[in-house]
Amino acid sequence: MDDSFIAKPLGRRQIDQAYPLVCAISPGLGVDQWRAFAAAVLGTASKGSGAGRSGLPADAGIITVQNAQGYMHGLFSYAVEPHLRHGRVLSVDNFVVLDLFDVAGIAETLLRAMEALARRLGCAAIHTTLPERTIPLDARRSPIPDCFRTEGHRQETIRFCKDLAVVNDNAPAVADGLRGVE
Repeated sequence: MDDSFIAKPLGRRQIDQAYPLVCAISPGLGVDQWRAFAAAVLGTASKGSGAGRSGLPADAGIITVQNAQGYMHGLFSYAVEPHLRHGRVLSVDNFVVLDLFDVAGIAETLLRAMEALARRLGCAAIHTTLPERTIPLDARRSPIPDCFRTEGHRQETIRFCKDLAVVNDNAPAVADGLRGVE
């Protein structure tokens, strides 16, 4: 791991700079979608219960890994959420590393930042949803999942997703043969 990498919150002025990273895990994502998502998360971060409270980080935000020149090599978004079994958890999404030479080093930096953040926020566990692209189906070893295992993470669940058509309040509900159901 290169010690010149530093994990730090995404600044509002850096939203556009982070866009290429997000495109690595979500090709085709529009820049306006990214800007809206980042603004909403950072807006939540400034209003969150952790923000400004005894110097604690916000309960939601985006953490980046940057080199000494300020170039971003990775990021994740997070939110503190209640969980049935674990209680207060740090829920992590959009985990991305983009580097040609030190994928493991940047992933380790993000993982250590994630753990430090969870501890500072009083979380009992960290739940991370990795993008499908992170785990190749035909490979036995992959640097990002390997880093998670090395840092003490284990696979606990499998998350499924079904995309739904955008809901339009002006259109009649027609789902599974049901009409007019709300």
